[in-house]
Amino acid sequence: MAKNFLDPAEIARDARVYGAFVLVLCGVAAWDVLSTIRFDISVVSGKRQWRWPMVLYFICRVCMLLHIFAIAVNLNAISEIPCQEVTWISKVSDAIETCGSSLILVLRTRAVWHRDLKVTVLLGILFLAQVALWIQTFRFSKAKWNPQRNVCAVISTAPKPILVSVFAYTMAFDLVILLLCAYRLSVSRRASTLGNILLRDGIAYFCAAFGANLVQTVMAALGLNPVMNIIALPFALVVSVIAATTVFRNVFTAFDGFSSESGGQNTGSGINSGGALNRMAVGGPRFSSSRRMTHDIPLSDYKSHDVTSVSVHRVVDMDVDGMQPAPLMVR
Repeated sequence: MAKNFLDPAEIARDARVYGAFVLVLCGVAAWDVLSTIRFDISVVSGKRQWRWPMVLYFICRVCMLLHIFAIAVNLNAISEIPCQEVTWISKVSDAIETCGSSLILVLRTRAVWHRDLKVTVLLGILFLAQVALWIQTFRFSKAKWNPQRNVCAVISTAPKPILVSVFAYTMAFDLVILLLCAYRLSVSRRASTLGNILLRDGIAYFCAAFGANLVQTVMAALGLNPVMNIIALPFALVVSVIAATTVFRNVFTAFDGFSSESGGQNTGSGINSGGALNRMAVGGPRFSSSRRMTHDIPLSDYKSHDVTSVSVHRVVDMDVDGMQPAPLMVR
């Protein structure tokens, strides 16, 4: 005999499993934040240079914790709570962290493409469509306090077509981001540590987010009951945020590591706030070092070292003040 997932007793059992699963995810989210707290502290304390995409990074982290702990409170309350308000907080943070995770990768891809107008417009349209889809889910999520079970019972979720569309679109959007980033880095002639990190972590991010969203998409498509429809939702969101913020940290940590090494070895060169290259002659062997970067993300680095009559040359692209890259010979 087939199991009746709409039976109240079955829904109650599913809710208990869901509550236990959410508690596990709370531990995973807390572990991720605590294990990487040094990076956050270095940014807040000013030890690491501030860049505006870090706002997205912190928003995603805060919304991940807010979402997962709101669900945990919702499903494991010991006394009556305002269920609908807590559900609303969970739903809004849900949308913000998912769209924010995608936006972090959009900015990385845009930077890799040197702010190409066509790529920027394409990614912008796709991102706005993702936001519009998530907004459609807000009005359907409802919960009510159940005194018998002493829990906020899920009454309704978004209809099956909307839930499936949201997560299927998120998977497709992540795939587009990965393909654009991978294509640009693969055809680039220069070898860059940052490029390798973007390609490696981008693939890892896509695989993790795709797998998590695929599970949630399947559960939403089955439409078994209100609890089972969203049972994998917190898992998909936690995995997406952890993967996206890991890409973010790895890129900036790699760039800051290069900056520290370069700054300790070279005292006669640098880039001012406008991006112009400054050089200063030093007695004896001449060292020059420069970095190529945009406001979104540093993309590559190069060094040149002249000793007496020996010189090393390298042709690089310079992106200055938002202008298109132009070839530059460094001697």
